[in-house]
Amino acid sequence: MDLLPLEPSWERKALNRTTFGVSDGNELLIQSMGWATWVEAQLDPPEGDEGSLATFMAQQTLHIEYEASDEDSEREGAAGWDAVDEDRPFIFLGMPEQQLYQVLINVADTHPWDEVWNVYVETMNSVYIRATHSNYQIREVMADFWLNHFSVWYDGDDIMRLAILPYDRDVIRPRVFGNFRDMLGAVATSTAMQWYLDNARSPAELPNENYARELMELHTLGEDAYLGTVDPTTVEKNANGVAVGFTDQDVIEVSRAMSGWTVEVGQWGGEDREELPYTWMFTYNEAQHNTEAGEFLGQDLSDLTEDMAQGERVLDLLAEHPETAEFVVGKIVRRLFGDTPPQTVLDRAVTTWMDNLDHPNQIRLVLESILLDGTEIGDEAPSRIRRPFEKMVASWRAMGATVNASLYWPWISTQTKDAAFDWPAPNGRPNASGYWLAGTQVMTAWNQMYNLATWSGIITGNLIDEMPLDTTDSAIAMTDYWIGRMIGYEIESVEGYNELVDYTFHWAGPMAPLTWMANTDDPEERAQHLASAHRNVRGFASLIATADEFARV
Repeated sequence: MDLLPLEPSWERKALNRTTFGVSDGNELLIQSMGWATWVEAQLDPPEGDEGSLATFMAQQTLHIEYEASDEDSEREGAAGWDAVDEDRPFIFLGMPEQQLYQVLINVADTHPWDEVWNVYVETMNSVYIRATHSNYQIREVMADFWLNHFSVWYDGDDIMRLAILPYDRDVIRPRVFGNFRDMLGAVATSTAMQWYLDNARSPAELPNENYARELMELHTLGEDAYLGTVDPTTVEKNANGVAVGFTDQDVIEVSRAMSGWTVEVGQWGGEDREELPYTWMFTYNEAQHNTEAGEFLGQDLSDLTEDMAQGERVLDLLAEHPETAEFVVGKIVRRLFGDTPPQTVLDRAVTTWMDNLDHPNQIRLVLESILLDGTEIGDEAPSRIRRPFEKMVASWRAMGATVNASLYWPWISTQTKDAAFDWPAPNGRPNASGYWLAGTQVMTAWNQMYNLATWSGIITGNLIDEMPLDTTDSAIAMTDYWIGRMIGYEIESVEGYNELVDYTFHWAGPMAPLTWMANTDDPEERAQHLASAHRNVRGFASLIATADEFARV
């Protein structure tokens, strides 16, 4: 075999930053077609899952089982339900939002709570399967980024377990390369965000400030733009007459402007509408709107009297603010490069953002400026630490393994404390490498990678047949092959390398069952040893993924 290179190739560094991990053959593909061609294709995905992924998702099943309804416990007039015990395809992922909420509205009438939970289980399965198997990896990375930037938590109550599905499918994913103002509005009118940050329950007489504050501090201007309790009339204005930062009074004004943005849950709708229906869908409710909004960031809102006009003006001002460009673009660039990204990349990305505030593909143009208007994406040395979710998915992609549907994905997510919708606070998972270097984080991620690959049956794949024949004859050859495939270059630790070579002959290592298989002619024993070999190769690859070089991209 060829000697391993001493450092990652330009293509591998670029791919590690823009995907959830390098799959076998990716580097050669980029070298043959060119980086720019690959990026442009990535930025032009189909509306939904590509054909092969859609087919794979349609083939997945989840087991669901519950007993028939007890007549004594049914609500008056309830239809009840039959017992269920089946392996069922994903039935909720494509269900229209309004129909989806009927699952919760009708719970205990036509079905048990198990169906509500199953909506969440399907959603989490789609997160892991898409991240691993989608060919449009930049879309998956950016979907993960935006879901974390506009973070909501699944476990607040039952409606959140349903609302995250259309939030992912209808609000975030179609807009990952689109216009930020459009995304900001879609998030603001989503059931998930309205309910999670309490704006839906905001009363006219004393509007709730949760969403108002997070809208500015986490979604747009950033915490560095917060000026505290100072008099807003004393705050410096930019060339457009807009305040350079926000104050506590601005939070109050936004809470007033955004009041009335809510969801239909049977509340009072005023004399004209009386009681609203119970749909869990977004609506504007004038009866919940506070009419006292004044100046926000130095701009008067009081003369805007059309439905939702004040809130829309707030979103306009925030989306076009230079501080929003600095804050949001800075997060995107750090997601790709780590804690100290190149200043040249930051500067041109912010400029592109501000030059294209109204462009329908504003975010795509920003990504093109980051990835194509310079060579930093493959020039910079690896520095960012993969999160546990990224590390697991990257290991499976490098193996060429198959991620299958399972009831355990929500539990796995909770164990690692790192997957979409599983961060309780609205600030989202930390975008800083140091946080993910904690010992418990590292060990949990490795344990999940190893256990899933070797014992769960969730991660499958015939990896031995993909390996060159000569790699199964030598511990060194097999070790070098999998280091090359998982990491792409030599690991620095000589001790670590020697331990990997020794491990190949461990009973759980990949060479041992191949040796056992060679020493028997019994077909059943050979089949058992081969199955062990497949499992042990996945475990060996997972062990390589514990190396510092795999964690740092």
